Amino acid sequence: MTSKERVFLALNHQEADCVPLDIGGINNTCMHQIIETQLKRELGLEDHGTIVKAYGQGVVIPDKSVVDYFGVDTCCIYLNETRPWIKNPDGTFTDMWGIRQKKSPDDFYYEMCSHPLEKAECVKDLDRYEFEPPTEFMLEGLTERLAENQDKFCILEGFREPMVGLPSWLRGMENFYADLILDKGFSDALHEKIFAYYRLLIDFVMERIGPQIDLVKFADDMGTQTSLLLSPELYRSRIKPFQERLYRYVKETYHKKILLHSCGAIRPIIGDLIEIGVDALNPVQISASGMDPLSLKKEFGEKITFWGGGVDTQSVLNRGTPEEVRKQVKENLEIWKPGGGYVFAQVHNIQPGVPMQNIIAMYETYAKYAAYS
Repeated sequence: MTSKERVFLALNHQEADCVPLDIGGINNTCMHQIIETQLKRELGLEDHGTIVKAYGQGVVIPDKSVVDYFGVDTCCIYLNETRPWIKNPDGTFTDMWGIRQKKSPDDFYYEMCSHPLEKAECVKDLDRYEFEPPTEFMLEGLTERLAENQDKFCILEGFREPMVGLPSWLRGMENFYADLILDKGFSDALHEKIFAYYRLLIDFVMERIGPQIDLVKFADDMGTQTSLLLSPELYRSRIKPFQERLYRYVKETYHKKILLHSCGAIRPIIGDLIEIGVDALNPVQISASGMDPLSLKKEFGEKITFWGGGVDTQSVLNRGTPEEVRKQVKENLEIWKPGGGYVFAQVHNIQPGVPMQNIIAMYETYAKYAAYS
C-alpha cells in the first residue's frame, strides 16, 4: 500500500494497513530546525541540509533522511510567498503582505511588529491597499518535488490563515476583533477583498500544479486553552460564511479535500467546520478544554478526520519522561485509530529543548501500535 492510498483511506474513514504518519506534511506537524539537526545527529542520519519555509516558526521541510527513516506518508508542497522578504535598514523584514517582522529575543522565531492596515479608518483606506499578484517564484522547485514524491500524499501548504489570522495581522489584533462587532461594513469589505485575492491565488497555483495535489491546507486559529477567541454566534455570523465560500470554491472547482488547522478549545464549532466542508482537523489540541480524544472520537469520529493529537506538546512531549510519552501515544492511538479517520502526529511543532529520547519514544511507540492487524 502506498502512502497516498493510506492517507486517502484515513480521510474516507476506512482502516488501512496502519495509521498514516505525518511529519512535516504541514507547517504544524514539523520540528524546529534546531531539533531536526539534533535528531539527525542522534540517529546518525545523512544531513542533506535544512529547508525552512515557515520563517516565523523556524520549522523545516523534513529532510529526506528523516522521512525515509520513520516511513513518513506525507509530503509538504510549500508555496513560497510572492517574493523573498525585504530586509529593512532597522533589521526588520517586510513580507508579501506588507507586515514587518523582527527576530524574537531568543533568535528562534520571527514576530510581527507592524501592520499595514492598523491605521485604516474606512473602506476607502482599504481600497488603497493592494495585495501583491501571484508570481512564479511562489512555485519554485515544486514541480520537481511533486515528481519525486508521487507515492506520497501531497499537501498544498502556504495559504496561511485567510479569514481570521490574515485580517488580524493586517489590522492588528485589537482592531480586527473590534471591527467584527463595531464596524461590520469595514470588516466585510476586508474579508471580501481577501476572498477575491485568495481565489486568484488558488487559481494561479492549481492551474499549474493542481492535478498532483491531494489536499489543500488552510489555517485559522480560533481557540485559546480554555475557550474560543470569539463567541460561536460571532463566528457563525462574521467568519464562517467567508470560510465556507473559500473551502467550497476549492472543493467544487478543483475537487480537493480540505485540512483546517485551528488551535485551542474549538469543540463548540467543530460541527460548523464539518458543515462547511472541512475534511480533516489539525492539531487536535488535546490539553485544551473539551478536546479530550475519547469524546471527540465518539461525537465526530465518523464525520471528520482527526489529524494530530497523538501526544501533548505542552507538557508531555517536552517535559515528560520517555515512559510517559509512550503511555500517552499508546492510549491515544487506541482511541483514535478504530474505523480510520485518523492521521498520527504530535499536537504541534516540536520546539527547541524537547529531549531527543522523548521524540524517539514517540515515533517508536507509533510504529509499535499503528498497525490495524
